[in-house]
Amino acid sequence: MILIKVDKENKQPLFQQVYEQLKQLIETGDLLPGENLPSTRKLAETLGVHRTTVCRAYEELWAAGYLEATAGAYSRVRQRNTLAVQDSEPEHSLIKWEECVSDAANRIAQTSSSTINLSKDILDFAPLSPDSDLLPVADFRHCLNQVLQTEGANLLQYGNPLGYEPLREYLAKQMRQHGIATKTDETMLTNGMQNGIELIFRLLTNPGDCIITEHPSYASALSLIKYLDLQVIGIPMTNDGMDLDILEQQLQTHRPRLIYSMPTFQNPTGISTSQTHRENLLALCEKYRVPLVEDGFEEEMKYFGKAVLPIKSMDKHHVVIYLGTFSKVLFPGIRVGWIVAPSQLISRLGRMKQVSELSGSPLTQAAVYQFCKQGFYELHKKRLHRVYRKRMQQALQACREFLPTSQIHYTKPDGGYLMWFTLKDTKLQEEEFINQLTEAGINVSPGSRFFPEPNNEVHFRLSIAHRNEEEIREGIRRIGQILKKINRSKE
Repeated sequence: MILIKVDKENKQPLFQQVYEQLKQLIETGDLLPGENLPSTRKLAETLGVHRTTVCRAYEELWAAGYLEATAGAYSRVRQRNTLAVQDSEPEHSLIKWEECVSDAANRIAQTSSSTINLSKDILDFAPLSPDSDLLPVADFRHCLNQVLQTEGANLLQYGNPLGYEPLREYLAKQMRQHGIATKTDETMLTNGMQNGIELIFRLLTNPGDCIITEHPSYASALSLIKYLDLQVIGIPMTNDGMDLDILEQQLQTHRPRLIYSMPTFQNPTGISTSQTHRENLLALCEKYRVPLVEDGFEEEMKYFGKAVLPIKSMDKHHVVIYLGTFSKVLFPGIRVGWIVAPSQLISRLGRMKQVSELSGSPLTQAAVYQFCKQGFYELHKKRLHRVYRKRMQQALQACREFLPTSQIHYTKPDGGYLMWFTLKDTKLQEEEFINQLTEAGINVSPGSRFFPEPNNEVHFRLSIAHRNEEEIREGIRRIGQILKKINRSKE
């Protein structure tokens, strides 16, 4: 006889009470494997509940593997294989997960930075994304609602791995305005810039291959390079981009699979290269027949002077692959970027994307297209330019006012969000200097994150993306105070 009871005053559902008590009897051995349970009708009468209550409890026990049942027969306690669980401590995993982790995952664990929780009092100059207060949320919501009303069902299905075609057509036209002669079948959409870089690297390289990057370079690209088990050659940066003399020396002695470069507002330095430098870099790629991957992540964030066209605009022999993104101008979270490349590569990239991701988000891509089509994107860019022009002017003015040039060098970008700082003639370690900044309420990106190998100099990256003019001035003033303190300690 099964001794259980139910409490009808208890908030716990009656079937749950029956389930829990029968489960306990089975696990303690009071009900043995092969033992029949009462019929649902009989147990319901005993407990004074509706038969459906007992039926549901039995169904839950069957689903959890405690019972077995056949048509026209009693439900029986099932023999469960619990030996492995009984032989180990339940709070410990039976699998040593660290031993299962791939070599690739271990490689990037050494380079990926952890997220730091900052107090509200810290001036955070690390984020590289538009200020949330400047994002046109209402306009984008309008576009999202509009495409849902007109194309809703289609946009909620899997999409073309190459992306939403009207947006691809729009981007091809926009690229032509930047001097890049391209067609829709030479353009595909990606889930942001990082996805585009990964697709290109996977397409053009094999583990162990060598590629060339700027030195320093985009930290997440360096992590990806390690993940893919690629060898990287870093070319030092001058005030006009990577040193092309050193680049040619490396091209003469190595056979890199590609060169990865950010000629406009380079991350992390903020440097933009001249027309002459771009022509010479392209000439080297043509001479040595090496693909050039041009990362145009902040292409449209020019505040001062005349814009220089992308290298892809001069590409007559199809050696340049161009990458663009909406993340640094519009919404980082929508994850929409694009690739411009020869059509035969776009076709292969589409198949690769289909294997790993099936497709991007048609709904998001359609909403972005509508946002651009209705002119919201151009208006938003103009607003960003007004705001960030003032912020960059304030940053440069504050540097002139507070930072001693005898102790520190900094870049003077014509646009974008980034500035790069290098301490001169210092015996400090980078970690020690960054700790001093943190104590002063300043958070920046340590320079070591942007180099493939350890670097003896002290660098840091400062982003104005999320700070207003007053905060930028105050942050740079505090940096100047720390430098003066360091200088006094030398005396």
